[in-house]
Amino acid sequence: MISAVLGGMPMFWPGLLLSLVPAALLNRPVGRLLRAHWVVGFVLLLGLGGVVVATLLPEAFRLSEGAVRHCAVAGGRPRSPYELLHVRHIELKLATYAPVGFAAALAGPRRRAAALLGAAVLPFAVSAVHYALPAIGRACDVQDVWDGVQGVAFGAAAGLAAGPLVRAVRARSRAV
Repeated sequence: MISAVLGGMPMFWPGLLLSLVPAALLNRPVGRLLRAHWVVGFVLLLGLGGVVVATLLPEAFRLSEGAVRHCAVAGGRPRSPYELLHVRHIELKLATYAPVGFAAALAGPRRRAAALLGAAVLPFAVSAVHYALPAIGRACDVQDVWDGVQGVAFGAAAGLAAGPLVRAVRARSRAV
């Protein structure tokens, strides 16, 4: 299902491959900033790259001319479990934002709240860019914000659940 949606986004895979470069170069400084392992920094940077590629690049290879600022605000709500499992494009939105929430949840204890807040604000920032730059051909939609926040929340829940296990493995590897 996700592959069908990605078929209409010719820039997705090249953009995601290009986002590997900053993730590989900056993972250690970002990991230190988050007071977490460098892998957390890598996942966060790669997740942010995925968000940029999937939500901010123009869908076609050309910018839209004469685009008008518009934001759809009607009908925005959290998705039901049925919709999350059966509507095609929602899976991509959740998969795009979940790594950011996951990495934010694995930040160090003193940085975790700020990282999670930043991750939760990300869908709002993306929609603000959609509204401010209509030439990229992306629609500003409150439902997209809800979907992004749900993706961050699912990723954060998985990160918070995995956190004790990750910390135990990391402590055990230091002890050896």
